[in-house]
Order: sequence, then C-alpha cells, then structure tokens
Amino acid sequence: MTERSARFRALFNEGPFVCMGAHDALTAKIAEEAGAKAIYISGFAASAIVAGAPDTGVLTRQEMYDHIRRVHRGTSLPLFADADTGYGDIDDAVKTMQMWEEAGASALHLEDQQMPKKCGHFPGKELVTPEEMVAKIEAMLAARKDPDFFFVARTDAIAVTGLQDAISRLEAYAEAGADGLYADAPESIEQMQELAQAIKPLGKPLLFNMARSGKSPVLTMDEAYELGFDYCLCPIEPMLTVHKAVGDMMRSFMAAPSTETIASGMTEFHEFNRFVGEETDV
Repeated sequence: MTERSARFRALFNEGPFVCMGAHDALTAKIAEEAGAKAIYISGFAASAIVAGAPDTGVLTRQEMYDHIRRVHRGTSLPLFADADTGYGDIDDAVKTMQMWEEAGASALHLEDQQMPKKCGHFPGKELVTPEEMVAKIEAMLAARKDPDFFFVARTDAIAVTGLQDAISRLEAYAEAGADGLYADAPESIEQMQELAQAIKPLGKPLLFNMARSGKSPVLTMDEAYELGFDYCLCPIEPMLTVHKAVGDMMRSFMAAPSTETIASGMTEFHEFNRFVGEETDV
C-alpha cells in the first residue's frame, strides 16, 4: 500500500475536506503550501492545459497518465485523478486502473457516460447501462494493487434520466464495491438533500463538486457537509484564475510593452526561486 493512499482514506475521519484542483506541478505545489489536504486532477483542466481543447474526450489515456505523473512530482499530497469513462471497454478500464496507480494517484472517479464523453455540466451526455458500469467497476477493483486506493463511482444520470435513476445507479455501484459515490451536477439544494438522504444509508462517502461555473448551487464546504456530502472538489477554479490573471497581464503588456506595466502583479524572481527550492541572490 502507498502512504499517500492511506492518508487520503484517513481524511474522512477528520471531518469535511476539499480536494483542491491543480492543473500542473506548480499549482499542486502552491495548493500544498496553502494548506490543501489533497489534490484533484480534473479532466476538464487537463484537456485545456495539455491540448487547449474542451473536455470532450480529446486527451488520450497516455496523455492523461503523463499529466498525472507531472502533477505528482510537484506535491507530497494524495492525488485524486479523473479517469473519465475508463477510456473504452472493460479491458481498457482495467488498464486505466493500473496506469493511474502507477502514475501516483491515490483515488480516481469513473463515470457512466458513453464515449466520447462530455464535461458533466455540458448538454448532450449519453449514458452506458448500469450493468456495463458495474462490470467495469468490478473489473477495475479486481485489478487494484493497493487496497487503500480509493475508487469513486460517478453517475451523470441527473441531467439525462433524472435524479431517481442517478440514485438507483449509485446504489448498484455501491453494491459493486465502489468506495465512494458521486452524482455530478445536481441542480438544486433540494436535489442534493434528496440524493444525500438516499445515499447516506449505504455508508459510502458522498462527493460534491463545488465548481461555480456549472449547474450546481454555489455552497461552502460546511454547507455541503450539512446537506450530507462528506468532501468536495474545487476542480477548475485555479485554472480559471490563471486564465484571467495571465490574460490581464498579457493585454496590459501588449498595450504598453514594458515589464514595468505588469510588475505589480508578478511574484518577485528571488521569491519564486525560493518557492521552487532554489536559493539565489539574483
């Protein structure tokens, strides 16, 4: 077993927590310094950072594996990594389980969308059957080497077939052995309450996605916890912040090409060097 995976499981004994999104090794390092307890590696963010493309299954499994490895180098925190649909059939899903462990992840979530998948908050999603998802879960768990690796089953059914089907699917996924459960994109507090009331008796930690750009209510970690959700993702906010900050900087610079124009928004060079572990007088 790995020490990081054991630490991830132990977090559930400490009360609610947030897995902070990190889209590269640098943001993972910043998150750890800021006090994050775990890192989340989003497929949405990976598609944007690696390919400059939307989250429509554009990245190959190998590209996502390499991305996880790079983020892993930047932090000592446990990594919770998006595994999309497992990248194909049952054999592909098993290979994904093996690769995510090898890449250094401590947890993953697998979703029940058909390929090519879409971001959970995008329209036009299509689902596989519950039976196909259960078969993938069982095969992936059988291939798991580290017993502490945390497996989350995600359903996208709320927007496609409704809340009751989402609950039914999560019940089946729990029976298949998933460690945690996740229904993406609930659209109201009332839906969240109904979901939590149905799922909590299963004894599986329930995940809430805090992304403020999607369909779900904007809630604090404590508010989500009070509704019955054990932990949260803050998945893409760091990337969106970088996009705005760097965009503002570049537009300011191009309007008046001088580093004096942008100096107030920059970390000092020597301070940055200290952050990445290089002491210098320059």
